Amino acid sequence: MKNKKREILLTIAYIIITIPMIFSMYNSVPASDDFAFGSRTISDNIFLDAIGYSAWNWLYHSGRWLTFFFQKLINPLNTYTHLGRVYGIWMICVFLIVMALLMYSLTIIYAKIMSNSRIKTSILVFFTIAILFTTYYYVEAYNWYIGATAYAIPFGLLMLTLAFSIRYEETSEKKYYVGLILSGLIPATNEFLDVPIGLLYLYIVFYVYRKNIKDKKVIVNRIIPLIVYVLCGISAVFAPGNFVRQDGYDVHPSATLAIKQIIIDIIVRIKDILLHHPLALVILMIFFVLGIKSELTNKWYEAIITIILTVATIFGTIFPYVYGRAMTTTYLDVRMQYLVDYVLLIGMCIFCLRLGMNANGCGINKVSKIIKIAVGSFACFVILVVAIHGDAYKKIVPIDIVRNRALIRESYYFWDDVIREIENSKEDEVVIVRKQEPEWTPYFLYMGIVEEDVYDESFDTVYSSRVILPNVYYKKNDLRIEYIN
Repeated sequence: MKNKKREILLTIAYIIITIPMIFSMYNSVPASDDFAFGSRTISDNIFLDAIGYSAWNWLYHSGRWLTFFFQKLINPLNTYTHLGRVYGIWMICVFLIVMALLMYSLTIIYAKIMSNSRIKTSILVFFTIAILFTTYYYVEAYNWYIGATAYAIPFGLLMLTLAFSIRYEETSEKKYYVGLILSGLIPATNEFLDVPIGLLYLYIVFYVYRKNIKDKKVIVNRIIPLIVYVLCGISAVFAPGNFVRQDGYDVHPSATLAIKQIIIDIIVRIKDILLHHPLALVILMIFFVLGIKSELTNKWYEAIITIILTVATIFGTIFPYVYGRAMTTTYLDVRMQYLVDYVLLIGMCIFCLRLGMNANGCGINKVSKIIKIAVGSFACFVILVVAIHGDAYKKIVPIDIVRNRALIRESYYFWDDVIREIENSKEDEVVIVRKQEPEWTPYFLYMGIVEEDVYDESFDTVYSSRVILPNVYYKKNDLRIEYIN
């Protein structure tokens, strides 16, 4: 009965933090690269078009050939009908799939860390999801089909690969071995995840389960998936399209400057989380307290290894991006920030948990544990009071979405009406005239059409780095938007 009550409370809590996000996703419209991926520029056959599109991009734009294939194949714009709310429902489904992947994977990971603990993994998983969903909102990963399938889905599959790796080491069941190879194919063919997947897989197989390595046959068995990941990574990183794309940025990359910039990015983000997101700080404190309550001990260096792994994973994730564009500011595209923050926040949760377990290994007695838990709980209370008093609670994502719900809804109707007008126009040259565009909100991704640009790419254009391709998708010779006072 106690377990049932806990699960009911957790379910209610999940609903509270996700319903506002789902509302935001429901108010989504096709945007940006959606139109390029939805256009039939290679073949009228969907399957052949997906193959051709993947091959073209590998040669001229990007090495993510496997991701591009599936993105093209299951693109909601393939229907060539007015999607309306269907697009938002599609995004909600993708979001729930990623959420399920994360919950399953985190359950396996925490079960390994907290073996024989009386702390339920479901509680740890909830607080991890809570810190991910309430600290920042990533419109390019939640409200955009291309962003979700290129960044969120691969990250979810990366986590699933790690979970399958643990399950295989625990059970030796072949289905998990096959699963860890298959689930790793898409992450390994994305340049921002091919280093993390290799690094984390090596950590699990050759460090966490080093006692399982007994002979050469076992070593070879563990190396095979790594070889697959490396080959997939090579096919993505050294694709001709990456070099063509980099030439378009007209920059001169420097590895030293890239490393320096990534360090700055990590420090700035941690500072922002700790100083401006008190709920995230409370959740981290909860992980520390749960680590103490677990009554488990932990090698002192495990917390240090967690820091090293987290930082190394972030470096592997954004180095190609920061280096390739010669970035000199802390700005990251929202879809890239999604990856950085998810790795960082999950790493911080595990670090705080291990830190609490380290406290148990310091020989503290039961009374000291009670004092530490009481102090931690009081600290959480104080942080919450300060947050409420200083209006910092308004930055909590679900609350802020509720506050901006009218603007989110207005933005949807505005751009859905623009799309409907383009679809219904009988003219080859379409001019959309509106009084003004709705105010910007971080919870809505705009269609991508701006007043300064004219969209007039030829109908056989596969992808353009100059402008997005709504005119190609809607078969309009010329497309633009004007705002009048």
